[in-house]
Amino acid sequence: MNRFFLSTTSAVLMGIAQQPWGFGFLAWFSLVPFLFLLEKEKKIKNIIIYSFLWSFIYHFIFFHWLSENIGLDSQLHRYLTLLIVIFVLSVNILFIYLSYYYLKKHIKIFIPIYLLPFLITATEYIRSLGLYGSAWNSLSYSQVDYLLISQNIEYTGIFGLTFWIVLINVSIYQLIDNLNKKYIILLIIIFVMPWISGTLIKWSYNDNYSSLNIKVIQPNVSLYDKRENIMNSIERMIELSTRTSNDSVSLIIWPESSISGRFIKDLKYNKNISESMNNFLRSNDFSVIAGLDLKNKDKRYNAAALFKSDSLISIYNKQKLVPHVEHTPAIFDKVGLNIIPMTNFDIGKELSIFNVDNINFASMVCIESVFSNPTRSFINKGAEFIVYIVNDAWYPGNPQLEQHARRCIYRSIEHRKSVVRCANTGITMIVNPYGNITDKLEFNKEGIIEANIVTSTYKTFYTKYGDLFSIFNIVFLIVTVLFSFVRNFYRVK
Repeated sequence: MNRFFLSTTSAVLMGIAQQPWGFGFLAWFSLVPFLFLLEKEKKIKNIIIYSFLWSFIYHFIFFHWLSENIGLDSQLHRYLTLLIVIFVLSVNILFIYLSYYYLKKHIKIFIPIYLLPFLITATEYIRSLGLYGSAWNSLSYSQVDYLLISQNIEYTGIFGLTFWIVLINVSIYQLIDNLNKKYIILLIIIFVMPWISGTLIKWSYNDNYSSLNIKVIQPNVSLYDKRENIMNSIERMIELSTRTSNDSVSLIIWPESSISGRFIKDLKYNKNISESMNNFLRSNDFSVIAGLDLKNKDKRYNAAALFKSDSLISIYNKQKLVPHVEHTPAIFDKVGLNIIPMTNFDIGKELSIFNVDNINFASMVCIESVFSNPTRSFINKGAEFIVYIVNDAWYPGNPQLEQHARRCIYRSIEHRKSVVRCANTGITMIVNPYGNITDKLEFNKEGIIEANIVTSTYKTFYTKYGDLFSIFNIVFLIVTVLFSFVRNFYRVK
């Protein structure tokens, strides 16, 4: 069969599976066409060509919305950003399949293709680490619609789902290539097991804990309005926050960059900025979270601040910044490679726990909801529920907004915590500890969510031990390679 057709078909199916359109099941067999190409191809040059082709098509379908970033004035810069992201992520794909090409030739312990789940899982985990870490396009996120199998990430983390997806594809390929009863039974077992274990895990969780009354505000302020007159948007949020009674509300949440950094001076609330804000904060016995661009001495942070009455209670400075959008390492300026200069924030260092009504919680910012950390670190420090404040006004609509919002569902399951996502233009929502969305405001709509959320001190296996499953995959690969090397060495002798 035509190699171009196999690579393109596989990439298109997997790209569609990653979109928020309800086609996540395509991921169960999307890799199969490419596996036929991979297994039959003997030339390393062709492995490189078709792996890159697969990666380019897949990531273009996945991230085409990067070209719609209205924060960049030049359409050239928008397409350049998209291409840079695609090329960088393609390095991971090339590494996976070139590594597999090598392992297939040198490892004869078992059927080599069954190394792929270990290899892809290990690569995804390693790729998620550090400033340039990327978890947004993990294969696992294609399964967010299937909450029953997603319950397993309480133990394996998200990369456990990646392992399962690849294993299913490998098993289907093996069955098609060598049709027999043994492979049929193996495929059925592999497919069914996560549904059974997910059901058992879900039944074992007890959500009989405390609760908290909150109000979440989605002001739907355009990027232009926010830049040109942030005080008007603050007035809008105050009006929304007081539209209904706050007598029983303990916490009101505003989105990322919702107030001016001038509201904080010398790490104290500045009462000289807005009398409306002063009156609002004093009006009831509630606390308010708001996002802001915070300047502190010679540092600048994308921050979340907790206010009560007219006092600043606590500040969290964002730790996971978007490379070359929120933070560019100084070396790029020195060598003249900062080709798309954007805002340059400093990286936060402290895990600042917020507290309302003697309930500890974490308030993180934007893309931090996509990664397992710093959320896991906050939960281990005592956070009893999770807040993510977001500003997705950079993009006019889907699929970016829905993709971004759905990533936080896995954080709720990993730690069995309620997740509150407050976005400027959408999507604002509340997710319960099972991963169910209980309240939601769609994008480009102004609105309020009032809810009573569950809070919990419970710590899951994943909270305690992290990505142990992913580390096992790395160790397994290392041991397999060393064992094969030693075995081949003694055979030669």
